[in-house]
Amino acid sequence: MNEVTKIHLGRQAFTISVDAHHELKNYLHAIEKQVDDKEVVEEVELRMAELLAEHGINASKVILPADVSFLKEQLGNPADFKDEDETTAPEAKPTDSKRLFRDTDNAMLAGVAAGLATYFGIDALLVRLLFVLIVFVTAGGGILLYILLWLLVPEAKTPSDRLQMAGKPVTVDSLKEIVENADVKGAANRANAALSGPINTLFRFILRLIGLVFVLSGLSILFGLVTGEAYFLSRGGTWMQGNIFPSGVRENLVLHIAAAVAALMAVFIILFGVAIFRRKWPIRTWITGVLAGLIFIGMAAGGALAADVYPTVHARYNANLHSTTRTVQPFTAVNVDNMDVNLNYQVSDKYYVALSYYDHPNLVPVKTIVQNGILILDTRQFNELRNCQTLCLPDTYNLTITVYSPNAINLENQYNVQPMPALPM
Repeated sequence: MNEVTKIHLGRQAFTISVDAHHELKNYLHAIEKQVDDKEVVEEVELRMAELLAEHGINASKVILPADVSFLKEQLGNPADFKDEDETTAPEAKPTDSKRLFRDTDNAMLAGVAAGLATYFGIDALLVRLLFVLIVFVTAGGGILLYILLWLLVPEAKTPSDRLQMAGKPVTVDSLKEIVENADVKGAANRANAALSGPINTLFRFILRLIGLVFVLSGLSILFGLVTGEAYFLSRGGTWMQGNIFPSGVRENLVLHIAAAVAALMAVFIILFGVAIFRRKWPIRTWITGVLAGLIFIGMAAGGALAADVYPTVHARYNANLHSTTRTVQPFTAVNVDNMDVNLNYQVSDKYYVALSYYDHPNLVPVKTIVQNGILILDTRQFNELRNCQTLCLPDTYNLTITVYSPNAINLENQYNVQPMPALPM
């Protein structure tokens, strides 16, 4: 049975066996004695915490002597690293385990381009020019791409992060080197902040404003969907009166799936707005994946059901289409009360007017009278909106007037803007 104790590495709590603790303590003491720099030791501890996490050691597991040996293998033996006047440090070899970070040390804005340049080993100017090109080619899409990378890619905050970004091994010597150069980079950062500070402040304000708009839009959509569902369920599954849709279990199911997918999309809009506002994605990656998966499943299931019920709904709609004809006296011109009326012309050897409409509207207010050789079409008193107690789908009678005449082609080219004469009631 091994005794254990509690320690902190890089501000993270770990449980360690007494033997491993003694070995680790001696290792850190040797590093501190070798480098004589407290900041380097702190960075080494941060890297140790990262390596232990990658090695599967968390708060519920105990660090054993084998784990300390693993840390030594990764970081190297402190005795191998001497000052330049004593011995030359071994050349650091690149590692294959590169990680993408935002390089704020060499940033012009958020460090996205600088981080990508470091990761791929190219000049940052080329990456910035590529972003500009994408902005012009995609009509602003490059800006959205930059914002997404800003939100999703972490910032290289520690020397360990900067070494991993460059694909260099995180050893005591490399950490010491990067800490020694920190003052130079800090001066560069301060100069950069003096120049780009106002621009960054304005950009952050605009981002927060955009994020707030996204959040409010998503909340509005979500509120409308919840209200609609509550209204639908409170009426026992009856959404509209005298409509072609929804009617039946499958059609109602399509409606519920569509509402659920729209709600999930509204949640994504809210999350995206929060992410823009905070410049950090607010939920875990696996939760994001689950939400995206539910959206795709809902769209697939809803699309399949919609294709299944469409023929029934379409047939129900066609069954509610009606038409009637009115014979009129011969005419040589047409005068319409407004140009918004759905008006068609057809060639025929007879003079008459056909009214096509949905449902059963009152057509008495629709006047079709010939006066002085002019066909007068008056729909001023016709109520285009359907009479429903709740909501209608469609919401109008879709009235269409078709004029039949031997000279229909000439009539169609006329612009009837004459004042409408008074008609007999």
